Amino acid sequence: MRAGWHRRRRGRRRRVVGRVWLARATVGCFLLLVAGHGAPAGARPSDAQARVEEFEVAGIPVLLRRIEANEVIAVKLFIRGGTANLTPRTAGIERFLFAASERGTEKYAKDLWYARLASTGTRVAGAAGYDFSTFSMETVLGSWDEAWDLYTQALLRPTLPPSEVELVRGQILNSVRQRRDDPDAYMRDLADSLFYQGHPYALNPEGTEAAIADISVDDLRAWHDRRLTKDNLLLVVVGNVGRGDLESRVEAALGDLPETGDAGRPVNRAPARSAAVAVVERRLPTNYVRGLFPAPSLGDEEDYAALTAAMEVLSNRLFEEVRTKRNLTYAVFSGLSARLSNYGLLYVTAVQPDSALSVMLAEVRKLRDEPLSEDVLAAAVSVFVTEYYQGLESNEAQASLLGRFELLGGSWKEAEDF
Repeated sequence: MRAGWHRRRRGRRRRVVGRVWLARATVGCFLLLVAGHGAPAGARPSDAQARVEEFEVAGIPVLLRRIEANEVIAVKLFIRGGTANLTPRTAGIERFLFAASERGTEKYAKDLWYARLASTGTRVAGAAGYDFSTFSMETVLGSWDEAWDLYTQALLRPTLPPSEVELVRGQILNSVRQRRDDPDAYMRDLADSLFYQGHPYALNPEGTEAAIADISVDDLRAWHDRRLTKDNLLLVVVGNVGRGDLESRVEAALGDLPETGDAGRPVNRAPARSAAVAVVERRLPTNYVRGLFPAPSLGDEEDYAALTAAMEVLSNRLFEEVRTKRNLTYAVFSGLSARLSNYGLLYVTAVQPDSALSVMLAEVRKLRDEPLSEDVLAAAVSVFVTEYYQGLESNEAQASLLGRFELLGGSWKEAEDF
């Protein structure tokens, strides 16, 4: 479950073809009324919270969920700040830094580092997001010692060889350019830039061509030193690891980090503004429409849960009315993001967008004006709860969820209460 994810019904595929792209910056604040009829149909594990230990090591907050049922260990270091710490010139710098950190460390040359990853079955990856960035590892219990060393070397002691930095720069520039060739990716960028105009989220944490081209090796080193400080970090580990073992490793590896530095700045809600529409013409055989509206965030608890249920019901209805009954699209859904300054989403790709949108907005009004029956709501919640827990089958997914709720939802405990 990544930051910025959107729920959609399984099996709904999106076509990457299109003719006219339409991004609606704001579709207004829909008042979605959900009639409450008791608790969700799905039991949560009664000891789920007890299995999570919360403690500090050398001033760094740590969450540990010990799971003895499998041999996988997932480690996820959250770095607070996200786009709130970026400027147009530094957009994409954390993504750049993470990728370059894998190209050689003080202890391991690049080829040796990758060879050891392969031989130990270890995966290391960094990701830059709107609210935070992550540097993660997955390994197996038998490789825990060596994997931890490989991971912390890349995190703390990358050498950033100039020749490798240039290779990484070229790869990132190619991926940034390719976003314009993917209708959905380009439309997401356009919608964000309009909806979050004047807000930190208007910057894409994946970077821009101008910013990536201008970032130097010295910039990467300085960013590493400023941002990798204890006050910016949250470490989440899920797997068969004892607390004492983890405490000693964290103390030895991260204990000497600076206490403070370039602290992650808070993110405010996106400013209210009038509805806006942007149309971009392309010679493509269909049209893409993406509509955004302000929505509660994880920290808004009851409102976020209610809107989640509403979006589940609406998405089912859109699929039935727009695709199944009228055959106007192959892809239509409603969804809810998971950002601190959050949005809800309506999406469709259609040859006849006016017809599709007319049906979609009729379903929005129906949801607003007509209370849901107990059976309809219970069915939608039951499906959501089932998919929610299915999405947490991996240790990595559980680590992601715990960290996201700790940083955006007030506490990791809310991941179960939700």
